[in-house]
Amino acid sequence: MLVQWNGIEPTADWRRALRDAGIVRAGGSDAPVVVHTASGRTAPRRERPSSATGPWVWVSKGPMTPGVARDAIAAGAYDAWSLGDADAEARLFARLRELAVPEEPPPDTPGIVAASPAARAMLRQVWRVARTHMPVLLVGETGTGKEEMAALVHRWSGRTGPYVPVNCAAIPNELMESELFGHARGAFSGAVASVDGKLMAARGGSVFLDEIDDTPLSTQVKLLRVLEDGQVTRLGETTAQRVDFRIVAATNRDLQTLIEQGRFGQDLYERLAIVTVRLPQLRERADDIEALARHFIGRFYARAGLAATVTAVSPAALDALRAHPWPGNIRELRNVIYEALVYKRAGSELLLSDLVGLIRATASTASPAAGVVNRSALAAAVGSAGFQLAREVEGLERAALELALQRSGGNAARAARLLGSVGRGRAADPGSTVRAMMKRLGVSR
Repeated sequence: MLVQWNGIEPTADWRRALRDAGIVRAGGSDAPVVVHTASGRTAPRRERPSSATGPWVWVSKGPMTPGVARDAIAAGAYDAWSLGDADAEARLFARLRELAVPEEPPPDTPGIVAASPAARAMLRQVWRVARTHMPVLLVGETGTGKEEMAALVHRWSGRTGPYVPVNCAAIPNELMESELFGHARGAFSGAVASVDGKLMAARGGSVFLDEIDDTPLSTQVKLLRVLEDGQVTRLGETTAQRVDFRIVAATNRDLQTLIEQGRFGQDLYERLAIVTVRLPQLRERADDIEALARHFIGRFYARAGLAATVTAVSPAALDALRAHPWPGNIRELRNVIYEALVYKRAGSELLLSDLVGLIRATASTASPAAGVVNRSALAAAVGSAGFQLAREVEGLERAALELALQRSGGNAARAARLLGSVGRGRAADPGSTVRAMMKRLGVSR
């Protein structure tokens, strides 16, 4: 292990002690640990020093205030202290020994593309989390891969029971408790047999509650009790059954805001968010876009049962893919690649002209300040004899609904969120409004 010194010249005694302790070896320039020094009055704010290529500690020459220490830690330092402290030397040696311990890398993950620093950091966090039995809350925008990460948590956990995914947004509110907790025969009209719920089905394994924010408050209270006690009571019964399962929840919404609005329970949030993993947006991991595009090309041909004809992406197409903001993240990229391959007539390279979905999305967001309506075209249309406002409004509704369904993978509840307040409507089940729109406009998934 190497130590790079910035702003301070260590004494010969320090160098000798570090070398005798096996912490420092001579030679080399790429230091995995940086000892950064300052006057003690200021610290880096929210970003590591430019010279820090690996884990680093912040050491000041002067007295260090709590605020400076917090700034250093917020910027990524492993620890922060003053050289004037009585235990400065022992603390330095201890921290460098700790940082010298190699980190166990995550196992190989076939089917998971994670070459960018942001994606690798996410995988390392998932790897650490998976080996515990604590609840996990996955937070990220729609399409960032929360379902894949939840399955990975289970796969890496070593739990031998089943992995049971539950899409909370897809279950009507009145059926939510029965789906999760199960019911006894005769518990309600139509309950002709006793049924175990999803939680019992996950015995010895993991249950994934996707879109946990769509869970009714009444169900949240009962779910909290299950998490606290580890016992499940089926509807219509009074006897609880102990069930061992690991819960992984996911949301693409700000739960703190929902808590303030009285739409999500603070207690349940604290129980679920013991460990929180934030999934980076695709625009934060642009280095992965080329590898993801190639991955989706291979997956398309494998699933379609076709011989692979496209094997590469042209430079112009790659530039366009990297420049796009990707509001739908990885799912949107997948849809763009799949659509391009469906219509690809010939050639082994995916061209910019093949990316019709990307071009359409880029055109629709090219001028956000002007809104989605082209006022010049509207002015010309209004002046024509055949203009029908109702028909134009319906066309805009249909186009927006089709795009929302495309970006949400056909999930009505997710599409409702993309459409805003009109999409969610006043219904308790947000997906019901979208399904009604689909029926009215003749739009399929």
